[in-house]
Amino acid sequence: MSPAMSPRWLVARQSALFVLRERTVALLGAMFIVLVLISAWLGWSATATVDGIYQQATVFLKAAGRTVPPNPVFDMSPLFLMRNMSVYVALIGALSAIVIGNRLVCLDRKAGVLPLIGIRPLSQGDYAIGKIAALGALIAGLSIVAAVAATATFLVLPSIQLSLLQWAQLVGFMVVSAVYMAIFGLIGLATGAWSRSETVGLLLPVTAWLALTFILPQLTANLNPTAAINPISALAAPPDIGFFHWTAQILGPFSLADSFKFASARLLDYLPPDISPPSFIPPFLDLLLALVAATALAWRSLTGLAMTQGDYNV
Repeated sequence: MSPAMSPRWLVARQSALFVLRERTVALLGAMFIVLVLISAWLGWSATATVDGIYQQATVFLKAAGRTVPPNPVFDMSPLFLMRNMSVYVALIGALSAIVIGNRLVCLDRKAGVLPLIGIRPLSQGDYAIGKIAALGALIAGLSIVAAVAATATFLVLPSIQLSLLQWAQLVGFMVVSAVYMAIFGLIGLATGAWSRSETVGLLLPVTAWLALTFILPQLTANLNPTAAINPISALAAPPDIGFFHWTAQILGPFSLADSFKFASARLLDYLPPDISPPSFIPPFLDLLLALVAATALAWRSLTGLAMTQGDYNV
């Protein structure tokens, strides 16, 4: 059998195609793409408006023989325009990944095709690799769309020029976004594999997402839910009291939403210099460790899936 027709590749290909036909997945994916485009447009619109006013003022000031001040567009990093995209990744992007991961397994279990797959020359390891690969490909697709929207925004703004380092930072942000979404997608994959009902398989990762996005930031940094979805206010320093010192040390490494916010803020150049993340583990390392743990959880759940049982045990 050629590498292109390997069982792993077939599982990944068919799984991705089946999931893309799901209306819920298509709706969430479309919503994420639309919000990313809106975020890019808002950044472009605000910057273009300020730059247009400056250009008009420049003509007037030069005609009056007065000194022209610097363009305010250059007072901040151009990457700052993409700050709202981190919010959409943390909310709609993560939820989309959960649903994708859940459906990748639940569709097989709900259709009762696992016994048919089990009698084919396909090991459970190949099945697990195929499912994880399908998840990775679908999340990569969402990230590529976001990257294209961000790139187009910067290319159509003539007053903004990104340096090579800033382009690298933008790529880094897209990679971190894909990692963050993959973590939740893998959790959805795992719970979809070992849960006894379809509802529980989806409810568990959504509950985990709610806890990581809203509850833990409130315990580690005193962030209200409304502040947690604001890219700027979410970076506020916690109160200088003992309770938050202890919760930051204990719960900080598990607060993945905080790690993603700080990693995004650093890459997009809007992290205040006097603010540090609550966890003692660096944000990038924290997300990488979470990705490894989520991958191990998904692998264990998929390789332990009973291939002789065609439907949920309810």
